Amino acid sequence: MKGLIHKYRHLLENFFSLSILNALNVLLPLVTLPYILHTVGRANYGVYSYVYVVLQYVILFSTYGFNFSATKQISQCRDNKEAVTRIYNAVIVCKSVIAVALSALLLLFSRLVFKDEAGVLMFFYGLGMVVGDIFTPVWLFQGMEKMKYMTIVNASSKILFTVLIFIVVRTSNDFQLLILLNSFGYILAGLLSLVLVHTQFNIRFHRITFSDIIFQFKDGSAVFGSTFGMNLYRNANIIILKQFVSDDLVGLYSAAEKVIKGIQSIISPAAQALFPHLSQRFKGLSVIECTRLIRKISLPFTAVVLVVSLGVYIFAPLISELLCGKEFTACVPFIRIMTLVILFGEINYLLGIVGLVNMNGQTLFFRSVLVTGCFSVVFMLLCVPYWGVTAAAWAMSLSEMLLFCLCLFSLYRINEHK
Repeated sequence: MKGLIHKYRHLLENFFSLSILNALNVLLPLVTLPYILHTVGRANYGVYSYVYVVLQYVILFSTYGFNFSATKQISQCRDNKEAVTRIYNAVIVCKSVIAVALSALLLLFSRLVFKDEAGVLMFFYGLGMVVGDIFTPVWLFQGMEKMKYMTIVNASSKILFTVLIFIVVRTSNDFQLLILLNSFGYILAGLLSLVLVHTQFNIRFHRITFSDIIFQFKDGSAVFGSTFGMNLYRNANIIILKQFVSDDLVGLYSAAEKVIKGIQSIISPAAQALFPHLSQRFKGLSVIECTRLIRKISLPFTAVVLVVSLGVYIFAPLISELLCGKEFTACVPFIRIMTLVILFGEINYLLGIVGLVNMNGQTLFFRSVLVTGCFSVVFMLLCVPYWGVTAAAWAMSLSEMLLFCLCLFSLYRINEHK
């Protein structure tokens, strides 16, 4: 038993580190979300959610595919300090270039994107989120299998955000400051990350070549396509809803989505911890052996996720009241529809990211996710004018179900070719 624990020490440490972080992701909203919704109101929360999603897209583009491509690179050469330093510096430069270019573009066309001064001001407040994310190398911590540092960084950020909410947000007009508080949290995470990178990994900023930058862009391109497609159906819903329904309804949907994503964060540590672990383990296995290992892991994982999903469906009214408050009971039907997102979303991470990406099937995964994202956007545009928020909830669930089918088909294709 002792030998088994020692063998999987890094995996267990990573799992518990992510579990602590994700427990905070659930517990802190228990404290803050009801207060925010009650203080700023559904309409203002809808405006805040829209600007927040736009900023998340800036972060998505700057993150590119590095959270997976760079994680894989570092996990396979973690004992080579020179290689790790080169990867770290190249990725930071790549992220900075994308973030600066996209932020400048959005500021240039801010009146078209946000339509009013409040939205433009909130976007400006939120640029600290972009800066903080550039210098928070989740991919480095994952690749080195030192996720306790990721927990320290993100927990500090979230705790600061939580404390500041109760100090700063006092009236409905303070909803614009929510983005600014997010920026403070992200900047703190970036500063702590810089300290940990230098003190714990002895990595310094170092000159890199143009070819290093080009390599990172090429290596992350397929995974970026996958993450972008994934975000088409995970985050674009709020942006599309904003064009058809009131801010009040956008706030209602956003609250329901927040509940689902919060519950997902409870069960995601297992799959997240497996990614760098299996990335190294797959190096010595054939494709068929890799598939067998994924199948072996996925059966108990699916059983656990199914139980959680059923529990959320049954206790949706209680969960909604606990997390959002009594005035948000109207979001219960949307939470129930999106329980399918919990079930299929976690399985898709296991099959797609942990499985296909680690088996060099990222191109197949990219195509699957892109098809799924396009389906979601088309479904939203066709159905939201008639079904409103209900269409957005179904778009999320149906998209995850479609991606599940496509991932299974991709794994089948890889096995057939081998």
